[in-house]
Formats: sequence, structure tokens, C-alpha cells
Amino acid sequence: MFESESLSDKTGKEPALNTLLGRDIAIVLAAFSLWAASDAWFQVTGLFFAELISAANALLVGYVLGAIFHEWGHYAGARFSKSVAPRFIPNNITTLFRFNFDFDQNNSYQFHCMSFGGWIAHWTILLVLFWVLPLDTLGRSVLVASLFGFVIFATVIEIGILKKTFAGRAPKEALSELSKGNFQTASFFGAGSGLMAAVIFT
Repeated sequence: MFESESLSDKTGKEPALNTLLGRDIAIVLAAFSLWAASDAWFQVTGLFFAELISAANALLVGYVLGAIFHEWGHYAGARFSKSVAPRFIPNNITTLFRFNFDFDQNNSYQFHCMSFGGWIAHWTILLVLFWVLPLDTLGRSVLVASLFGFVIFATVIEIGILKKTFAGRAPKEALSELSKGNFQTASFFGAGSGLMAAVIFT
């Protein structure tokens, strides 16, 4: 998603790119390894309980993968358009934002580059997983379905903003109009799409 608040580490300095990137690579590897271990457990034992654990892990890991790739895609888009977008270290592991997009110094073109960068990244990782991962277990199907659900959630949220900005609305103003109802609608479509994908893939 988008971040407009000014956040940084306690020193006020922008953290090095490799610091943030290394942190997120570690998170992705740890999450994926947790799921892979439970998937292997099921493959070896055939236990129904192991299959449920694998599916539960997959639900979480799919969201984590989608969110991290989405945010780094936003950052890549911001850098591509030479936006003012200083990085910051998230306060905790649940914080999705990785940088502060300066709406006052950046223009609509830069906002759109930043926005579509997120879309390119999350659709890319979804297509890669769909291509390389055999969907022959519940856990594997749920992993791809969970990622798909996140993609739909993020797309529904952001497409409403982009419709306004392409019509001439200032990005900061369009973003400020996001409501709880918008998130509820996006969550409904995301969860529904993920569930439908899980049923189709299984």
C-alpha cells in the first residue's frame, strides 16, 4: 500500500538499502522454510494433521510473500521515477511500509510509477509460484491461493485511488479518501478470490 507519514530510524538517518533488503529476504526465507517443513512433513507421513498445518502455514506465508514483494515493487517504481522516497526501518514485523513517499515533492507521474511497481511485483511472484510449484497438495494450493487473495485485495484498494488520480485528483487527496468501507470491500474480494482459487487448485 502507500505510506505518507514521515518515519525513520531513531538516528533520523535513512537505513542502507542492503539492511532493509537483507531483513526482508530473511523474513521471506524463514516464512517459506516454515511452510516447506510442514509440507515435507505431510509428504513423508501422509498425516492429515500435517496437511492441515501445512495449509495453515501456507495461508500466512502467501500473505507475507505478497505484502513484501508488493512493497518492494512500490519502492522500485518510486526509484525508477526518481521520486523522493526515503527508506525507514519498520517498527515491527507486522508493519508493511518500507519507505515514505513524499506526496508534496513528487508528482502524479511518479505516484503512478510507484503504484504500478507494486502491481508488477506482486503479479510476478504469483505467476512464478504458479509456474514452479506443483499444486498437488492442499498446502501448495493454499499457498498460491493466499498469495492470489492478497493480490486481489491490494488491487481492489489501489485501483480506486488510481481511477481518481488518472481523472486529475491529487494523489495525496485521493489517498486520504480511503475509508474503512474500502478496506472491507477489498478484504471481501481478496478473501473470496483466495477461497475460490483454493477450491479450484485443490
